[in-house]
Amino acid sequence: MDQYKLKDIQLDLNNLVKVDDKLQQLGEALKRNNIGVISQQCSDWWELSDEDDYAISKFQAAYKDERAKKDIKQQMALEILSIAVVNYFTSSPEICKPTNV
Repeated sequence: MDQYKLKDIQLDLNNLVKVDDKLQQLGEALKRNNIGVISQQCSDWWELSDEDDYAISKFQAAYKDERAKKDIKQQMALEILSIAVVNYFTSSPEICKPTNV
């Protein structure tokens, strides 16, 4: 159990809630196929994830367990890639016109 104890680190959970809210809003915009909103939601997400208080990037430092650190880093990479792909395809409609999800 010792590998799951938090180290001396502070996590801004308000930032985590904001990021989660933005992802939820983005998902809803994708369901409605609202291209203008999707692009803005992606931009907003990038701003939140660019802050020094970006909580997700600090979670891996909170664990001693190497597997947990690796999993968190992998999930962060997938989240970043997902936002980048959505932003690319919705800001370039001539490449791929999004359809309802």
